[in-house]
Amino acid sequence: MAYANLTKRAFSALVTITILGYSVAYSSEGFAQDATPPEVTEPAAAQAPASTETATPQLPAVAETTQPLQQVEAPIEASAPTAPDIRTTKFDDWYYRCVDTKESDGKVVAACEVAQISQVKQNDQDVNVLTLAIAKTAPDPVVKGKEQKPELLLTVLVPLNVFLPVGFGITVSDKPVMQVAYRNCNQAGCWAQQKLDAKMLTALQKGAEATGSLRLLNGQNINIKFSLKGLSAALSELQKPAGN
Repeated sequence: MAYANLTKRAFSALVTITILGYSVAYSSEGFAQDATPPEVTEPAAAQAPASTETATPQLPAVAETTQPLQQVEAPIEASAPTAPDIRTTKFDDWYYRCVDTKESDGKVVAACEVAQISQVKQNDQDVNVLTLAIAKTAPDPVVKGKEQKPELLLTVLVPLNVFLPVGFGITVSDKPVMQVAYRNCNQAGCWAQQKLDAKMLTALQKGAEATGSLRLLNGQNINIKFSLKGLSAALSELQKPAGN
């Protein structure tokens, strides 16, 4: 399968991000688009199982977008429910956004994340090729009696038909930062998650640009460059204590 086969309707309509234990999704309607395109390149194919599928087409300039939230359980064909109120702040090429959610005890809390989405044009359609979202982990309900400091969890979403054993890599200034194993694939794409330690965060926050790398089933390696501008400020907002 080529990226051209990933239509905006089939792929962008359900971009599921799990934040603070809640599943939310991004609608493909009403994006706020920016003109800071990361670069997508196709290096030479590396050793990988051969595939009879067509080669990936050339990937043109990418636009980064932000999308309103809507319920993930709704099927693609169904009409979208009324979107909840999303509070969004733009930090250069990253977005910090929150939505109020209700816990089982009825308490309303804000579920927040920092996100960036990269797209390419395919047959006059915008196609998502990389979604990145960072959120604080939920407290462990098993641990009682002591304060738990939330960790930061990176969620990555890429199109289907990637070579899963290789995983998704991120480099900054040509230095490897992390190699993330894929968790699962569904109709939205293939998912990878990684808790960010201090070393990873430092590399991401000090850099100006990073490269995400993946391998397709046909053996092609794909590099997707994305901006790190604004990430540090957005993460500072995310990590502020509740109520500030």
